Amino acid sequence: MEMSKTKLLGIICLTVLLSVLTTYNVVNPPFQLGHRSPQAQVNVYVLKETPNGIEELVSGNVITDIGERYIRNILGFDNATSNNATKWIALGNSTIDQTYTKLVTEATTTGFTRALGTVVAWVNSGDYAYNVTKKFTATGTIAINAASAQWNDSPNSDNNMFALASLGGTESFQLNWNCTIKWVITWNAN
Repeated sequence: MEMSKTKLLGIICLTVLLSVLTTYNVVNPPFQLGHRSPQAQVNVYVLKETPNGIEELVSGNVITDIGERYIRNILGFDNATSNNATKWIALGNSTIDQTYTKLVTEATTTGFTRALGTVVAWVNSGDYAYNVTKKFTATGTIAINAASAQWNDSPNSDNNMFALASLGGTESFQLNWNCTIKWVITWNAN
């Protein structure tokens, strides 16, 4: 049985149309429920202030595994307490590893003891964010290479480190030199 040219052209057009629609729906599913890649983003800015001026220190940072668990627990299990806010900053020495639960060595003297930061809530390009900022002033000589964002105010306490940052190398601070740490935490869920 012979097929007419019109039927053949119709079958080809229908096949092409179905292929395009199928490809589009695989790349852009029509029934997306909720958000596809929510994430918390953490950035840290570190300034070293000496008599010679202000220097921005190179840094890299991670949200720790317990920080991720902490977000889940607060959002999913109604675990709000007065000590839940991640608003304390600790300084010290540590390698940077997402599995860490505290700084390897936390500074507890010389003006660099864990301290409550100033919290400012804002909107970062349509996403909700907040900053935690603290200016530390050295009361003697100290060398540090790391900073952390904590949800507990007790120096050297364990299992409350939300994020951990490298200062880019060991930095020495002398009497009356300042170290300003600003954590920027952004929630991007859409």
